[in-house]
Amino acid sequence: MKLFHPYLYLLISLSITSISVSKYAKTGCNDTCGNNVTIPYPFGIGADCSVNPWYIVDCNSSRPYLSALNHLEILRVDLHNQTIIVSTPRISDCQNPVEKTSQLMSIDLDRTPFLFCSYHNRFVFDGCGNAVMMENGSALTGCSTSCLSENVTEINNYCFGFSCCQTTVPHFLKLYSINIAGLGRDGGCAYAFLLDEDSYLKQTFSVQSVAANNAYVPMSLMWTFPHNATLSCCRGASDHMNMELDTGNGTFVESQKCSRHIGYKGNPYLYDGCEGIIASSYSCF
Repeated sequence: MKLFHPYLYLLISLSITSISVSKYAKTGCNDTCGNNVTIPYPFGIGADCSVNPWYIVDCNSSRPYLSALNHLEILRVDLHNQTIIVSTPRISDCQNPVEKTSQLMSIDLDRTPFLFCSYHNRFVFDGCGNAVMMENGSALTGCSTSCLSENVTEINNYCFGFSCCQTTVPHFLKLYSINIAGLGRDGGCAYAFLLDEDSYLKQTFSVQSVAANNAYVPMSLMWTFPHNATLSCCRGASDHMNMELDTGNGTFVESQKCSRHIGYKGNPYLYDGCEGIIASSYSCF
């Protein structure tokens, strides 16, 4: 006699990861430059592979560069945050005599679809004295340092105010300047810059390296599309949203964004760019 089992069927489908290769570039276009940098659409390597000329990427010596924006080197493209992390020149000043104030300008993003990203960057000052970020003559943010010891600049790559300080940025920017003052030592050098927050928090970038031998820092730019631009988000696996990015004084920049649904991978900015990665079911009878 067979014993009755309360469960006639038990079906468990575990998470299955697709073995196919995700699509990030347009058909017929390369999606990598070198070994480590993925170049997803709307960016593209070559004129026929990007959404418009602003997003054209040049791949030279296995390094990607944003050709229309001062040929800045691309370190990473973040589809989720709609940001591109680029290597930008530091803003520096080596002054003698001391106590002299100087003003230095950032690169100009006016008339471009890019913005200095407020919530993915930190404003960092390395030196003795203070630095203030300015926009159209008005102070936006800044910080001051205490130089108790020439040997103390940062602790575990974080800036706590001893020869190095950091603060947040209030809103998106197209152009800014930095005032550096009161270095407090003859021939002293100071460095001020926007630093990609992820690089700062994960300590993948050392502030000390700027003063030592690194003239470039990773910075996060937001890319934008006006509301009247046509976007083809991936079918059935992506949300499309309109955004207004605060640029201060009651002004906003329009943008659009495609974002993947949970359980999908790939590029939400391509109509056929997303694929499912998880299929799970549990049935009990």
